[in-house]
Amino acid sequence: MTHTTDDLIWERWISLALMGGVVSSLLSIAVSDILFGISILLWLVHCWKRRKLSLKAPPFIAFLWAFLAAVLIAIVFSSDVLISALYLKKFIKFFYVFLIFTYLNRERVEYALKAMVMVLGISAGYGILQYFWLLDINLVNRIDGFMGHWMTFSGQLMLVSVALGGYLLFYQLPQTLAGGQDGTSQEAEKGERMGWLSREVLSLGAGSVLLALLLFVLVLTHTRSAWLGTMGGLLLLLSVYRVRWLLAAILILIALFFALPSGLKERFYSSFDLTDTTTRGRMELLLTAKNMIVAHPWTGLGPNMVSRRYQDYNETDEFETWLYQHLHNNFLQIAAEMGVITLLIWVALWVRLFWDFARFFRDPASDRFLSCLAMSGIGVLVAFLLAGLFEYNFGDSEILILLLFFITIPYVVHGGQEKGA
Repeated sequence: MTHTTDDLIWERWISLALMGGVVSSLLSIAVSDILFGISILLWLVHCWKRRKLSLKAPPFIAFLWAFLAAVLIAIVFSSDVLISALYLKKFIKFFYVFLIFTYLNRERVEYALKAMVMVLGISAGYGILQYFWLLDINLVNRIDGFMGHWMTFSGQLMLVSVALGGYLLFYQLPQTLAGGQDGTSQEAEKGERMGWLSREVLSLGAGSVLLALLLFVLVLTHTRSAWLGTMGGLLLLLSVYRVRWLLAAILILIALFFALPSGLKERFYSSFDLTDTTTRGRMELLLTAKNMIVAHPWTGLGPNMVSRRYQDYNETDEFETWLYQHLHNNFLQIAAEMGVITLLIWVALWVRLFWDFARFFRDPASDRFLSCLAMSGIGVLVAFLLAGLFEYNFGDSEILILLLFFITIPYVVHGGQEKGA
């Protein structure tokens, strides 16, 4: 990509619209889609002006193409091709990967991360108002921040909390302990080091307070899948940073659990109660998914067909239709709708990302920020996949946008580091 003054201006506007699309997904999917559309429009105009396609693909793109091919095959074999073809709208969101990898850089990535945390902090503050003053809270009416559903809100809290935890542990804290030095600059004078230290301490403290706020509000959402994902992601990060910290965190979690109000503890206990309505509903979905997969193992029922054909495979008529809107499990949903081969490709994508992020983290040539993003990416993936055992969060556009951002930015910074080497 050339870097004339005109190109730099176009790149700046495209990146601003792109970052706005990602960050605003925490507030409104409509605004996010508008800004994403603007970024695509600006990109098209920029390509037309240059008479050249300005687009780069990250190293994992082959897995996305394979996933798309498998989905297309599942659509062809669907009992209702037109309905299943509507699933392809989801793939528009995957264009975020190309634009992020092409137009963001290290500085823009860090700016987007900070904006994201601040915006979600505002949403979390509104969630507290909802819980204590604005809403009559129960299991069918929970806090949702600025989102339309508590599952989306809790998923956002989960992903951003884990990413923020990784940023604090692997970037902010080491930088604070190093006196503000990033490991690449020259040794500062003692007075300058003390100035950096005070600013870094304040930044670390502010980030820690925000993380505590996000986690507190996440507890208030009563969303067990997001609790599980967040704990898995954060505990993994702690185990990599300091095993002693992991043990301390587990003890703190146990103490906090016993200090929780009875309503929140009952919500946790109900996960193991086989007579609980929600638990029985999940078991029904598990059996229904099994029947679908056994009947259509290779290409599935077809995208968008689970909610339309569940009555051919369900085990009981006890539950209302709304229970079968999806299977509340990423793995089961993809296998049932698109077949086992599609599921294996989908899993292979995450394996590739885990492998690359671990390589970035262990590479001695990686600077602190890249190592932080790589480890945060691993934590985010763990959280997403764990929560996805009990919720079809891959089908949530707001969650997908955040996920695509977090899995692409390590490659952005890694690519920039290689260019600077």
